[in-house]
Amino acid sequence: MTHNIFWFRNNLRLEDNHALNECIKKSQKISFIYIINSNLRDIKNNLTSKDKFIIQGLLNLKTNLNKRGHRLHIFQGEPRQVFNQISELNSFDEIYCEMIIAPYEKREVSLVDKKINCIWDSSLIDLDDLPCAPTKIPDTFTTFRNMVEKNLVVAEPLCLPAIPESISIIGLDEFELPSVSESKFIGSVDFLNNYSICEYGAQSFVDDYFKDNKASNYKITRNELSGRDFSTKFSVWLSQGFISARQLYKKLKRYESTRGANDSTYWIFFELLWRDYFRFLHFKYGENLYFKYGLKNSKINRIDHEMTLEKLECGKTHSSFMNAAIRELMQSGFLSNRMRQILASYIIFDLYTDWRVGADFYQKYLIDFDIYSNQGNWLYIAGYGTDPRGGRRFNVIKQKNTYDLTNEYEMRWNEME
Repeated sequence: MTHNIFWFRNNLRLEDNHALNECIKKSQKISFIYIINSNLRDIKNNLTSKDKFIIQGLLNLKTNLNKRGHRLHIFQGEPRQVFNQISELNSFDEIYCEMIIAPYEKREVSLVDKKINCIWDSSLIDLDDLPCAPTKIPDTFTTFRNMVEKNLVVAEPLCLPAIPESISIIGLDEFELPSVSESKFIGSVDFLNNYSICEYGAQSFVDDYFKDNKASNYKITRNELSGRDFSTKFSVWLSQGFISARQLYKKLKRYESTRGANDSTYWIFFELLWRDYFRFLHFKYGENLYFKYGLKNSKINRIDHEMTLEKLECGKTHSSFMNAAIRELMQSGFLSNRMRQILASYIIFDLYTDWRVGADFYQKYLIDFDIYSNQGNWLYIAGYGTDPRGGRRFNVIKQKNTYDLTNEYEMRWNEME
């Protein structure tokens, strides 16, 4: 009787989950687990908006599994330690999970003694449908985009098959999730208060987004700094895998078939391709994307100041505009794409900071944090990635006068100090 464990990672959904479908196919009995690795996050004390988002998502995943007659076990610790403890009192054959190829997440898997089947599941375009091996993708996004668009293949989302009998894990204390019942999301993500944080909430949100003409105006509004409708906010749901890129793409194409395609609807697809590109770069360059000078072979002449994450969190720079951005990020868990770029540039070029400090800052607080896109975008701004044109330094005063001329954004977040 084959008993396998399914380990949820950044794919907290049941539908269109390739790793889960494969586990079900190979199992006669199954156990579901989620591991909170305290080396990656602490969701017990001083909860951020990102922590609260994940907690609600896990609670709802537990409920949705319970409705199907199954149980989600939540443990705390390093995966190797957790699986060793499970093995002491539980007999199981193999582990199935989503493949994550960021360096730390790869090491998490490599240290586990039991056999783990890691299945790639987070891109719009499946690895087998790429026109070249992911290790051979072009270094420039435009070349990559042109290559894949010539013969684009996007797989149909998978339906969830019947789940075999569930077996409970015994002998290991489970992690008790903190209560977040009174917590409210604020700022540009206050819409989350109106949706269940789970795959069904994600589907409802996306359906609501496509009910009117927001998608047809997206390219016009996407550089605004705050609000509910200026951007899609799809990244929030994608971050923990409450919805797949394939499911989003299918809904986008349905919208275009009824309301028409234009530059704005194409731009939504365009950004899904950027998301894929940053993922595939990890196959090509791996941990080099995490070095101080990234993909550059020689040290770039710039002296870094001793800026730390703790100093950034104080939000007391010489720019009131940037202080507002820091407060928005820490208090709401979100920044617009435009503000992410401005703040990243400011941290690197005006505060003379190692870009990795800023990348860690975003990782700690962003509700929609994605390891691949985060590394790719910070390298792009710093000038240490694949872009041959070098870094992107933004003039903060010019950006302020362009996007916050009335001072509304700056006043709002600085008043919340």
